[in-house]
Amino acid sequence: MPVTIDRMDTRTPPAARVGERQGIALSTDCTVIRELRPTERLLFAGESTCVGTFFCDTRDPLFDCESPSTAHCIVFSRTPVWIHHEQGRRYVADPTVVTFHNRGRVYRRWKIGERGDRCDWIAYSDDVVRDAVSDRPTVRGRDPLWFPGEFAPVAPGVYARQRRLVDRLGAAAADPMEPMEPMEIDEEAALLLDDVLTPAAPRAHPREFDAVQHVRSMIAASPRAAVSLRALAEGADMTPFHLCRAFRRVSGETMTSYRLRLRLLASLESVRAGGALTDVALAHGFSSHSHYTAAFRAAFGITPRMWR
Repeated sequence: MPVTIDRMDTRTPPAARVGERQGIALSTDCTVIRELRPTERLLFAGESTCVGTFFCDTRDPLFDCESPSTAHCIVFSRTPVWIHHEQGRRYVADPTVVTFHNRGRVYRRWKIGERGDRCDWIAYSDDVVRDAVSDRPTVRGRDPLWFPGEFAPVAPGVYARQRRLVDRLGAAAADPMEPMEPMEIDEEAALLLDDVLTPAAPRAHPREFDAVQHVRSMIAASPRAAVSLRALAEGADMTPFHLCRAFRRVSGETMTSYRLRLRLLASLESVRAGGALTDVALAHGFSSHSHYTAAFRAAFGITPRMWR
């Protein structure tokens, strides 16, 4: 059955469908995810969960294709993109939110900037998802295995935890002498799912929701750039007052705190890579090492040196 998705740019139709590209079939013993796409890297495959990474360049024909998800999974973005799920509303997927994908549910992305779509994902077996969503609010008419929303805010500490999990799995893949216990991985993955299954984004008037998503995309495209409130309001065709009120209502935070979180989350890789903290601070728009460290500690509960 064809699926109609409202496109942001109707002048650029999909280049192809995922079904036209041959994926990599996984072992028949794996009941969590049945196919690994060329854009994905599998770090762990267990009885209840799979963990992996994803990168798709904006020039890849797969980037703007409509495609069905191959598993029930939660996705943590590293770069911002627009996402639109079947029967949903388009929104900005960036490091401040977790995205929920359901097996077989069609989605499509559009670029924000030229950094492509880079993210980490954790996929779950049907029974784990069924248990996790059983006591959550559901939408009438939806598949009972579908997550209750398309996306939800993610706390900095939760984002950092999943990054640690992915980093440890990546290190274990590079050095088989330092493996992680499967139970430890499954347990942390289950707890992360429980932590992110918070109520979906607050309901708002469709026009207000779309305007806020547009502003989020403007900020996420270059979080280090200073931009005025009036310029953002004009871009959203709203007054400064109404934009401030709408953004907090839809996003649950101010534009200033959103921009700060993006900068902090983007800095995690530079810190882990061993860059000088003063250089990291200045590169991400902080005035000094002390300014950056204070903001980092307030967001994550640890210092940058402890993260390293």
